Amino acid sequence: MSIRVKKVGVEDAALFTCQPPGYGGDDVGMYTTPFYTYKQYMIDRYGEPLFRVPIDAGAGCPHRARGSNQGCTFCPEDGARAVQSADAPDFREQIRLATTFARRRYRARLFMAYFQAYTPSMLAFATYRRILDELRSLGTFRALSIGARPDCLSDALLTCMREVNREIEVWFELGIQTAHDATLRRVNRGHTWADSEAAAHRLHDHGFHVAAHLILGLPGEDETMFQETARCVARLPITGIKIHNLHVIRGTALAGEYMRAPFPLLDHYTYAEHVMALLRVIPADWPVMRLQTDTPEDRLLAPRWPVSKGAFQAYVAQQMDFREWRQGDCGRRPRAIPPVDVAPEDAETCAAKDGSFTFWSDTFKEHYHAPIGALSEARGKYVDPSCLAQSLGRGAVRLLDICFGLGWNAIAAAETALTLADAHPLHITALEMDRCVVRRAAAAMTRTLPHQAMRWRAGLEALYADNQWRHDLVDMRMHWGDARFRIQGLPDNTYDIVFLDPFSTQRNSQLWTVDFFAQIYRVMKHDGVLLTYCAAIPVRSGLLRSGFAVGETEPAGRQRGGTIAAKDAQRALPPLSADDLHLMNETSRGIPYRDPDLCRTNSEILRDRQEAILAWNRRDQAE
Repeated sequence: MSIRVKKVGVEDAALFTCQPPGYGGDDVGMYTTPFYTYKQYMIDRYGEPLFRVPIDAGAGCPHRARGSNQGCTFCPEDGARAVQSADAPDFREQIRLATTFARRRYRARLFMAYFQAYTPSMLAFATYRRILDELRSLGTFRALSIGARPDCLSDALLTCMREVNREIEVWFELGIQTAHDATLRRVNRGHTWADSEAAAHRLHDHGFHVAAHLILGLPGEDETMFQETARCVARLPITGIKIHNLHVIRGTALAGEYMRAPFPLLDHYTYAEHVMALLRVIPADWPVMRLQTDTPEDRLLAPRWPVSKGAFQAYVAQQMDFREWRQGDCGRRPRAIPPVDVAPEDAETCAAKDGSFTFWSDTFKEHYHAPIGALSEARGKYVDPSCLAQSLGRGAVRLLDICFGLGWNAIAAAETALTLADAHPLHITALEMDRCVVRRAAAAMTRTLPHQAMRWRAGLEALYADNQWRHDLVDMRMHWGDARFRIQGLPDNTYDIVFLDPFSTQRNSQLWTVDFFAQIYRVMKHDGVLLTYCAAIPVRSGLLRSGFAVGETEPAGRQRGGTIAAKDAQRALPPLSADDLHLMNETSRGIPYRDPDLCRTNSEILRDRQEAILAWNRRDQAE
């Protein structure tokens, strides 16, 4: 018997969130990212992307104009001048070099002039006119963008630029940074939030496009303050947004402050969480012009992230997709899980003899469970070999369920606790990246386990909507996101039992590395045990290298058993075979998966291990 549950992916997210133009209604699926990218905006507006040409026309700075050598504490001495124009003697050469490069590398055809360094809104209009004459002669510039401070917008400039706006589109990129005046004073910004509000309205009233620059991670600010800034900015009449993470650049006042007394800086995972929260607050039709900043390596003091700009943007898009979040959804969620179309004649979702069912993952190209059935697998590979029932008879148990998926491992554990006469409380912490699969599982639950279906459907619905669920002695709490990030926020020495249930090593190697195992080891109690279905040699080798004692559990649904690992090296475990020990210790098959910064992609991890295997084999042949 098999049933089909309609696949719900990026295109279906409009069912659950408020959508921007192009995302909802008849246009569902038009865009491939959960936020409105600047590239897509330009295609919508101009027919193709405009490539930015940074121009340094010798703009001043209001701090320096007042005779001070000290600008904003985060600003470098060159006023954030573009690297690619640093050696060009004048604006004509800057334009020539930039357009030639873009044409050769990107086959660019249309351009936007970008006045970036220092405070371009302080330039005399005569300077802009000379540059505009040059741009007009080239015939390929469709817009110009002017970096501006809220306190540096003269009436003369705006009046003149309004005339320019009739022949070429004018943008002002307004350096708001934060809505908190205390922070603005701390970084020596020189203006207030009220100035930013007034400037945005003034520019809008003159008919200009306005983009807001925000910095997340300024000293003294936290998540609550980031969200307050987002809500304040979302009410302004602006067109787009640039979001920057705070960089401490060598030679700045902020660098001196940081070296004297280091203050917290955002790592890439934490910053991504703040960015996603901000994107959900801002209007859905604002193009997101930037998600993070970049600084030349030789000038960057901190933070140093192990991910590229492209990889970071891909991560944010992926995480928002998995969590069914969209730009502008305002944090709202459905009051009830919408129905999922179930068709008994189709086989995408498979029902098993044990009354459970599983799904196929388009992302990982695997089923979530083995053919024996999800419930049987949960009991045979996780609950029973963990001795959960015996542990509950002795006291409360804390269980960490990594890769919650459809929830069967947690359900089997909860059933054990609820059916024991003398059970103590069971506290389950679940890590899962994909909210969609939990919603789908809840919707399909009524077709199975009829005597318990409503209990488990209600549990899954509560986890989907509220991130927590409680029933009698059992409580569950869900943490959405990449398990490598979420586990870092869990406390040391907390969990009695860990269920580790990712997809296979070739599809989901990120959760089979020595470095991830070290995090599991950290959060487990001294007498805790880890259970997993996987018996792969590099996985067992990685567990050993992380400090675990490793053994083999009884087979369940296949010839080979799973793996049990204990934090206590003296704990007696069912032994591994001599063949496995030989392969682990004396052959290249025992080379484990590595992810030292806990942020590599699956292909990067697999490629790194393959290179290690080749190096091993070369040494072996040389000997």
